Amino acid sequence: MIGDEVFVDVVGGAAGDMLLAAFLDAGASEEAVRRAVEAVLPGRFTVELQEVRRAGLRATLLRIEDGPMAPPASPSEGIHGSRGMDELRRAVHAASVPQGVRTRVLAILGKLEAAEARVHGVPVEKLTLHELGDDDTLLDLVGAAAALEALGVERMFVSQIPLGDRSPAPATVELLKGFAVRSGGTGETITPTAAAIFSALGEPANAFPSMTISTAGVGAGNRNPPGYPNVVRVVVGRPAPPGEPVEGPLERTLSMLEANLDDLTPELVADAASALLAAGSLDVWTTPAVMKKGRSGVVLAALCSPENEVAVRRVFFEATSTFGVRVSSVRRAELERRVVSVSVDEGTVRVKLGLLAGRPITAKPEHDDVAELARASGRAVRDVHEQATAAARELRFERTET
Repeated sequence: MIGDEVFVDVVGGAAGDMLLAAFLDAGASEEAVRRAVEAVLPGRFTVELQEVRRAGLRATLLRIEDGPMAPPASPSEGIHGSRGMDELRRAVHAASVPQGVRTRVLAILGKLEAAEARVHGVPVEKLTLHELGDDDTLLDLVGAAAALEALGVERMFVSQIPLGDRSPAPATVELLKGFAVRSGGTGETITPTAAAIFSALGEPANAFPSMTISTAGVGAGNRNPPGYPNVVRVVVGRPAPPGEPVEGPLERTLSMLEANLDDLTPELVADAASALLAAGSLDVWTTPAVMKKGRSGVVLAALCSPENEVAVRRVFFEATSTFGVRVSSVRRAELERRVVSVSVDEGTVRVKLGLLAGRPITAKPEHDDVAELARASGRAVRDVHEQATAAARELRFERTET
């Protein structure tokens, strides 16, 4: 079935624990969240919910205490449980959690890692996360992912984001590329953890999406500043049924950026492509080319929305040796997209449905889900992929008949 949507209304700010509190306040299963957190961080935390008021509004506050397995705090940094990104990933891979939870957490960690590496100007393998690598961050990410899974949410929309009166962390700015921001609030109103969740799982929304509301929740921050409510609100609902179907695919205008390269190693070309995707490109590709004096080269190209053009163009100059970037406007016809879940022997796999005039005409399993289930079960990736494809095909035909 098509999953629910959630609109995240960043009223006064957002942090990882605020988002988790809001999802739980909206009705996400506390037991499912606790099981997931315990699977990844056994004995590390105890979590309680408390009703509080922020500027007169009722909200839920997350109270987090150390559990029996909490390590001692570092005397030099004042934090405990700090680990590297590879350790965080291993903990998630090793835990017995639903595939949807694992996929979401790994996606968020990937965004956080790429942003931190970029702002510090170091390769990801040499990155040290410090506070962002502690167990508290992993708790927020696993908890939020488990809550979204429990709510059946497949798509997240994010409102304009207040940035407060203090300069936001560089990683926060990097992660919020493509999202609308505004002035408002005091201090740090948006944390890198929340920004990473938005970057990996969310889409910017300038208006409330069309939906049938089913539930809502409000999460509170620890501070209670005067003048505005330090809360984030989430509204969960069913996507509104489409209106009159259009006679063809949707169309929008995009920016295409290209550069000819004949002096960049294949490794650096691959790194540049990754950086272009992290900067907001919708698609990145290379095409073999013959350059001046018969030299072999490639054309590196990226497709992005016009609002991300400046950021993507900057990456071309920073990550490659080019002296110029060609920019042109192109029209792209797109199928309407929906994400659904299908069952296979080992669990569930997300499937991307493409709809034309409201009719599903293509279905593609998410390869990351397929590969992870295959790894966990010991089956061949191809076997799991074929089973997921068959289930997706049946779903496509079923929707076509109805």
